[in-house]
Amino acid sequence: MDGGITGKGFKKGQSGNPKGRPKGVQSIPDLLRKIGSEEGSVDGLSKLEVVLRKVFGFAVDGRAWAVQFIADRTEGKAIERSVVSDEWKEVVKEAYKPES
Repeated sequence: MDGGITGKGFKKGQSGNPKGRPKGVQSIPDLLRKIGSEEGSVDGLSKLEVVLRKVFGFAVDGRAWAVQFIADRTEGKAIERSVVSDEWKEVVKEAYKPES
């Protein structure tokens, strides 16, 4: 059985959402970008800039989540690897073998 919400699956090559998102419906990121571009202060800054300046202030005050937020967006998120191939396991075993 293949996936799908019902667990019954779809025929090979058949989309689970053939019509896609209805026209005129905005996604959450679309709405956030729209709101973020609006003027948000008397200084003429956008709402997004006001929020990001606040986050930067939290980072300066030592809030770890804010520091991580800024680092992820300026330096890029670190790649997380949780699956180790059998080949790599063998390399590690060889490296830690006691010398005879």
